[in-house]
Amino acid sequence: MAPIPHKKLQTTPLAVELLQRADSINPQSASRFANLPRELRELIWRFALTRYEDIDNLYDLDKRFARPGQAGPLRVAVQLLATCRAIYVEAFLIPFQVNPLVIFDGDFRDIPPNNPLTRSPAEFGRCDRLKWWQFGNISSVELTLQQFNLEGGALERVARIAGTSGRNKGLEHRGYAAVGVAIFKPSENRDPINDTSSLIENPCISRKITHLSIRMSRTDWWGWESPPEYADRFPSEKLRLEPMINVTSLAAKPEHSLAMTRGYEARKAGKEPDFGLDDFEKPGRWGPMIEEHWPDLVTLDLVLETFACKRDQLDYVVECAKLWKFPLRDGFYLAWKGKEETVRWRGAESYAYEYSTAWFQEQNKARNAEGQGPATIRWRPFTPSDGDPEEAQLFVIRTLTFERMKDDDRFDLRDLHGASGSRA
Repeated sequence: MAPIPHKKLQTTPLAVELLQRADSINPQSASRFANLPRELRELIWRFALTRYEDIDNLYDLDKRFARPGQAGPLRVAVQLLATCRAIYVEAFLIPFQVNPLVIFDGDFRDIPPNNPLTRSPAEFGRCDRLKWWQFGNISSVELTLQQFNLEGGALERVARIAGTSGRNKGLEHRGYAAVGVAIFKPSENRDPINDTSSLIENPCISRKITHLSIRMSRTDWWGWESPPEYADRFPSEKLRLEPMINVTSLAAKPEHSLAMTRGYEARKAGKEPDFGLDDFEKPGRWGPMIEEHWPDLVTLDLVLETFACKRDQLDYVVECAKLWKFPLRDGFYLAWKGKEETVRWRGAESYAYEYSTAWFQEQNKARNAEGQGPATIRWRPFTPSDGDPEEAQLFVIRTLTFERMKDDDRFDLRDLHGASGSRA
């Protein structure tokens, strides 16, 4: 068999070559699995090829990136695709369709090592390992970032890395510019995929990004280092987040620190907040960036973590966020419809970022939260080096899911918010 040219390897999956020579594929017709309905086989492949934590190679507990969902390096069981050609041509796209592109825009110490489908400002080349058609078939993005970057245009930068505009137009991925921005071009003429096969659509047309997770860890907030009691005296030290203002920590405009509360009060009254921003300030708001740069989203997860001793601050952020709406195109928007999750988990006894600051040890220990809030989850196997669980630090993660809807589906978000206001 003659070698396949490099460009064709980038744009044409091996499965296409195999399907054009159908006699080279053993259909495995004697296999019980092969005789299951296609829909059921699809569910099995999606489950089997979703990323998982390698708990045989646990991260050290005191690493700041070790947390539920990241107990160890993430793996994808792509070796399943090497079982036989019949399995390969049926499932070769699924690893990219079910697993997100993971992007970190913040402190490099928050980036777990050796994870697949990972990019960061310091590692633009990581996704060069993917062939063009592989990158094009990714349809979700998981973004972990500092609040400084969220309010500084990160959603636009990341959209360019993921290529949301080219995907929206149905273009094909064609590599990266020098700065890491994805390049998309119109489809080139090529021989059609074997018409006798209904196994795959054209795999070279890039998929739209339909899901985005925005994640902020406990050290990503403005004022994360401040003791919990500072929140009552200094608004600038309190956890806060507001999508319709560009920067909530600005010395020249201290009133911006109160923007989240002002936005909450306006939305409760059925109005959208007006912060009096000028034409220079308005383009920097991260909320409207979703409409401009992420137009195909079906769901948006907002995943927020903090120290357990600051849970009351995080709870207030979440209550405010339940009233947010993110406009999209053609009358659609993203809104919270009731789906949320709260997770409390134990970490290490101490972390390098503490720098001997007393409040981490005095106020954030598990022993101080006995019987308070939800039960802690078990998120990794216990090891002798983990120490005394009662001396472990305690953290909380709260997740809200915003779903795509249209004015025809309108309901009063204030009513739903009020019904959930008493929840733990």
